[in-house]
Amino acid sequence: MRLLFIVDGLESAELEESGSWLGELAGQLAQRGHRVTALCTRPLEPWQTAEAPAGVTVWRPTPEGFESALEQALEQRPDVVHWSTTTALHPRVVERLSQTPLIADLHDFGAICANRDLLFRAEARLCLQQHPFEGCGACAGLSRVREMDSRRALALAARVRVAHSAYARDRLSEGLGAPVALLPYGVDPLRFSPEAASPLSPEVAALYADRTARRVLLLGPPSQARGAGIACDLLVALYARMPGVELVVAGRDHTNPDGYTVLLAEAKELGLATRLRLLPSVQRADLPALMASCCVAVAPGPAPEAGGLAILQALAAGLPVVAHPAGATAEWVGHGREGLLIPGRPVGSFAHSVAAMLTEDSSRSAYSERARLTAMERFDLERVVFATEELYREVRSGSEDRGVPKRTAA
Repeated sequence: MRLLFIVDGLESAELEESGSWLGELAGQLAQRGHRVTALCTRPLEPWQTAEAPAGVTVWRPTPEGFESALEQALEQRPDVVHWSTTTALHPRVVERLSQTPLIADLHDFGAICANRDLLFRAEARLCLQQHPFEGCGACAGLSRVREMDSRRALALAARVRVAHSAYARDRLSEGLGAPVALLPYGVDPLRFSPEAASPLSPEVAALYADRTARRVLLLGPPSQARGAGIACDLLVALYARMPGVELVVAGRDHTNPDGYTVLLAEAKELGLATRLRLLPSVQRADLPALMASCCVAVAPGPAPEAGGLAILQALAAGLPVVAHPAGATAEWVGHGREGLLIPGRPVGSFAHSVAAMLTEDSSRSAYSERARLTAMERFDLERVVFATEELYREVRSGSEDRGVPKRTAA
């Protein structure tokens, strides 16, 4: 099949979920003989290195040249257009894409929430409303509200809408007033395992060489929604219970470029800079080794989880997960099985559960085995890629008209 991906980018080094997954998926589809072209809407940031999966043709037009590049791509008559962007698109582009065999891939809640995370900013609590709502402008700002209009319009115009958890599927279906299909993320258990391939970067290699350290990994890019705002408090609470602990913060939050500077300054002020490992960029090949170098993965963020790719990767790597029970987290982590579901606040209670996991080696080993087994049995990458191909065939054949496809991964 001829496949056109319209994406912000395929870069994974900052651990942004959609780029990481779409880069993996595009590469897998190209290996299976599909003709894959990716058209990127977002220019590379100064710190980014372009990533192009093997066999995938990647176009990176300027913002001014995007419409022309889109027309060129559509002249190739793609069988399926796989759209997933956070970038605001011109109404002409929305109209043009609505005429194609379009799949809307919804990695977060951006089609119904201007902040994309369903958090009410004033109180960092779950918002039960969705756009259009009179309070959205005061919470997110009018510019973000305007930017989301094209995302919502494309989601509604798509032949099929896809979410990656049952929670996100149900919440998006309610907010859009239109059906959404479930297609979970997949993970390669051969790459993500307790015995990962040797890393290439010296920073990750140093961590991987010393796997005896009591090391905690903050999952996903360090955004406020994922708990970056309490990362320093968490480190303090962990250090009080286990002085040898290390906290690893990896990835980058594009909406808060100064986040690392602030976090490091706070750690230095508290005398804990040596207990904090910051990795703003992690090569795709090195992520399994980074996870294998840690003992426990944590997700203390207040926002409801929509997709959970980082959680699935951690489970496959044999990392027990301690997570705030919001959104779809309970779909992957059973309390007392693959990890623990503990409210992120108060931070002291959350840190106590993490410290207990670190100190009880035999218990942590049992969690690790169950975590890896769950990832292998339920979220194998090959099965998800096959389900995606089935979805594409249905869209190409026109068997579904703006509805839920017949086959989805369980």
